[in-house]
Amino acid sequence: MNTFQTLIALALLIYVLSVIVQAIQEFVKNLSNTKADVMKQTVNKFMRDSLKLPQVQGALDKRGLNITALESLSKEDFRHLLDGIEFVDGQLDGIVKTAQADAEKAKENIAASYEGFRAAFQEAYTKRNKLIVLILSFVVVLVLNANAIILYDQISSDQAAQQALVQNAGKPPANASDQTGQDPLAAAQNTRAAIQQDLQDYPVLIRTHKYGKDHDAHPYAQIPGLLIMGFLVSLGAPFWNDVLKGMTGINNALNTKNKKAS
Repeated sequence: MNTFQTLIALALLIYVLSVIVQAIQEFVKNLSNTKADVMKQTVNKFMRDSLKLPQVQGALDKRGLNITALESLSKEDFRHLLDGIEFVDGQLDGIVKTAQADAEKAKENIAASYEGFRAAFQEAYTKRNKLIVLILSFVVVLVLNANAIILYDQISSDQAAQQALVQNAGKPPANASDQTGQDPLAAAQNTRAAIQQDLQDYPVLIRTHKYGKDHDAHPYAQIPGLLIMGFLVSLGAPFWNDVLKGMTGINNALNTKNKKAS
């Protein structure tokens, strides 16, 4: 039971780190406008010469929409969007199959590929976010020296800290809200406040100054422990939230069973 509770406590700390990474990620996405950037790249790559990015942006501007609106438009909406685009001579070559086909037919052919375009965007956007999360996870782990092996050793030997963490397992830390479209200064302040609150609630994570001491006590655990923690944190807050729910449910069931047996 002690080992299982130690694992619950460690899972909670990983979840807290994942929430911190999520908060920083939202700030980075807001600051760099990642979604719009990936959408523009997808338009250029997927549509090629049949549809130019300035043409798409111009049609969206007429409707007061941002380039990211393409993510939520239906095929029919996209087809109507094409009506506001004036194609230049030769641009539709290769799209229409016959000489009798006109621009309307070409637009129908372009609209037919819209679902494929959205799928390509989602794939590219997901890959970009995973890369950002992976990088941020290792940065946060290194800055805090959140070594999975050393943290497990500390928690397992400190019953008071272990019990406090297990009791907090059902109380998730401050979640990072979606900061898309927020003023960069406001997003930065929200991110900093969320991180400070999490570290205040779980001070065991503030261990930067202990790098040398930990290395002396665990000479073979420093690099593997950091690599393991970085990978675990990169799995994301939703994943660890589900893990915590399952583990706390099992722990509560075991505690109830032990109480009845006694």
